[in-house]
Amino acid sequence: MMRNLIVLGFAGLLMVGLSVSSLAGIPLDTDVDGVIDVQDNCTVVPNGPLLGTNSCNSQEDESPPDGYGSPCDTDLNNDGATGLDDVSAELTAAGIPSTDPIFDFNCDGAAGLDDVSRILTDAGNIATPGPSGLACAGTIPCP
Repeated sequence: MMRNLIVLGFAGLLMVGLSVSSLAGIPLDTDVDGVIDVQDNCTVVPNGPLLGTNSCNSQEDESPPDGYGSPCDTDLNNDGATGLDDVSAELTAAGIPSTDPIFDFNCDGAAGLDDVSRILTDAGNIATPGPSGLACAGTIPCP
């Protein structure tokens, strides 16, 4: 009986080991947006082709690009952190309302009050952009 339990235990461990090792070669896509992390400019918020919206269905970035996708980047002027100057730009965009994806942090298609709320929170926390999987993130331009 004890021998059978030991054999079953080893068999179970072997199956788990094989399952984990078979996944080792698969590139990681943390936010499941169809862009693997090392190529994703916003690794924790979906903004890739699998999102299925008209707004964040690609890896939008401001011009010049800094390597951070819009949902992970409320630092609109690329000075390193979200501040009152970024809030001012977002308020202007929301007043239009702008459909420019750099002002649309929640991927609903336009700058709005929800985006203003987000940038106000980030400005209060002096938030920095990211995270991004791109090696060039934070440099301008980041192709």
